Formats: sequence, structure tokens, C-alpha cells
Amino acid sequence: MNLRKVRIIYFKEMLETLRDRRTLISTILIPILLFPILMFGMSAVVVTMMEKTEAEATRVAMIGEEFAHSFVFTFLEGDDFQKVEVEDFESALKEKEIHAALEFPSGFEEKLTLGENSEATIYYDAAELRSSIAAEKLFDKLEHYQDSLVAERLRDRGVERSLLQPIKINEENLASQEKMGGFMLGMFLPYMIVILAMVGAMYPAIDLTAGEKERGTLETILVTPVSRLDIATGKFLTVLTASLITILLSTASMSLSASLGFAQMSQFSSEQVPFIIKPLPIILLLLLMLPLAALFSSALLSVSLFAKSYKEAQSYVSPLMFVVILPAMINFIPGIELNWGLAFVPIVNISLAAREVLLGTFRWEFIGLIFVSTFIYASLSIFVTKQLFEKEDVLFRT
Repeated sequence: MNLRKVRIIYFKEMLETLRDRRTLISTILIPILLFPILMFGMSAVVVTMMEKTEAEATRVAMIGEEFAHSFVFTFLEGDDFQKVEVEDFESALKEKEIHAALEFPSGFEEKLTLGENSEATIYYDAAELRSSIAAEKLFDKLEHYQDSLVAERLRDRGVERSLLQPIKINEENLASQEKMGGFMLGMFLPYMIVILAMVGAMYPAIDLTAGEKERGTLETILVTPVSRLDIATGKFLTVLTASLITILLSTASMSLSASLGFAQMSQFSSEQVPFIIKPLPIILLLLLMLPLAALFSSALLSVSLFAKSYKEAQSYVSPLMFVVILPAMINFIPGIELNWGLAFVPIVNISLAAREVLLGTFRWEFIGLIFVSTFIYASLSIFVTKQLFEKEDVLFRT
């Protein structure tokens, strides 16, 4: 291998790649804009919906309210609930005239006054978000009413309320702010980076192989006094660079967007949402992504090299996204932990290891094994790519 020639090929391909609009969009524009749009767009929608929901009174139909005068009186205090008179509460609920309905049986308060038990039924539509929220509000209201009745009965019998709660349960979160910040990113960041690493390498790989075939420029570089190995290496390094740029930009963009987004959402939480990520987890995450980016780059070059045109290469590469997406979603499955078996499964091992390092768990034996195994997979893929560049029937398949 002639390093000088590889460098010339690399800079030549990088210059042409930077001139390609599709590559610039997938490599630079999408990673920078995607996460702020998702984070702040979702935050804005959630904030707007929560403010609207809080401002809007919950419309409730009362069935048998004549049997629960005292509860209805306290229920209608304030602006949280609005009683709606309807003939058929099921139809009204279906037509969204009301959010929920509350039914009291005959003799509801009479039984409670006599120290007996009774019941109340909440009707709601679980397929409607506002109806589910209304049901939760009604349940909380009934529980509060029930607690007041219990307290009154205990007081009449001269029993202290504390006797019902002999144990005071305290909760204390021992997770550090760094671990909480890693928990926020641990599920989504590895998944998004793996996908974007694939997307960042996809368009340069297609353009430098099938795209050059279609434009008729591949023959030009093949007749130069440069070995096929130098050409393959230069193109591979170009695709790898594009993938790494995407990884760096997406990591920075999502980390910054997440920190600002959670700060915005904390106004609706009683506790401040901590979000601190130290440099070491981010550095380890990027190191783990390096061999995976090399694997993606070489695999995409190999697949795209078979295609006769840009469009045909896209049809070959698109199904590979499903091969990447499904293993990358491993972090969304509860109970899946990194072990010696999963450490050898491509993409799965990177996703699980990335989640662990973001949580502040550094199992160096697994990190080293995953890096080495993924590096071996990438090396084999690069070797296949080099072999394909030696085959005339593949290069000139037009």
C-alpha cells in the first residue's frame, strides 16, 4: 500500500463528497438539526398540551348524584371539574361531550353515614388520553374523600390515625447526577447514534461506488497508476470520515439538546431533573463507535459496489437499515443486560455497552472485548471490500 497515493485518493474523494448535497444533508445537517427539533418540538408540544389540559375543566357526568350530596358539593368546589347534564353518558363519552362519568348507587351516603361500605363507579374511555386523565383525577378525588371518611370514623372511635401507619417509609435516591444524566441518555443516545452512523456512511458509500459507475468516472480513476488496494482504502477512509463526523455531531447535538430539554420540562416536575454527563463516558462511547463505523463503512461500500446505478444501490442498502435498527433497539427491552454471549453480537454489544458507560458502569473487560470483536468484524468486512475492488466483473457491472 502506497500511503501517499492513498492520501491523494482520500482528499480527492473527500472533496467530491463535500460537493454532494445529499451527503452533506445526511452527514452534517440531519445530526445537527434532528435532535433539537425532536427535543424542543416534543417539549413544546408537551408543555402546550399540559398547560391546555390544566386550564381546561374536566367535564364529568354524574349518575345518581342525589345519593351523594356532600361529595358532589365538595367535588364542584374550584374550577377543576365541570358537571355536565347528559341523557346517555355512554353516548356522551363516545361523542367526547364529557371526559368521564361517575355513578353512585342508591343509598351511597346513607350507608357511609351508618358506618357501612359502599362503592362508586368511574366510566371512561381508555383509548382517549383526556378521558384517562379525567379518570385518574376522579380516582384521586374519591380517594381523598375516602381518607376523610376514614379519619372521621377513627376520630369517633377515639383511634389515632397513626395506628394505621406504624411504619414511615422514606425514599432516598442514591444515584449521582452523572448517573441520572446517563439514565436519560442511556436508552436513546446509543440507538440514535447507531442509526445515524449508518445513515452518515450510506450516501457517501453509494456515491463513491454506484454513483461513479453511473457518471462514468470510476474507469478514470482505475486507469491511473494507483493500485486497487489504494483506491479501496481511500474510498473506505472517506466513508469512514463521513460516518465519524455524523457520530460526533449527533452526540454533541443530542447531549446539548437533552440538557436544555430536560431543564425546560423540569417546570412541571416537583423535583429538579439533574442532567450531568462527564467526559469519560462520552469518550468511551465514541471509541466504541469507531470500529462499528468502520464496519458500516466497509459493508456499505461492498453492497453498493454490486449496484449498476445509484437508484439500484439504494434498493440494496435500504433493507440493511432494518438489520441495524432491530439490534440497536435492544436497550428498549427491559431486563436485557450485557453478558459474555451478547458481547460478541455486532451492534447489540455496542448498544448495551454504550448504555452502561453512560450510566457510569465501566466493566473494562467487556469494553475491551467488544472493541476487539467489533474491530475484527470490521477488518473482515474491509478485507471483503478490498477483494471486491479486485474483481473486474463487479467494478464494470453496468
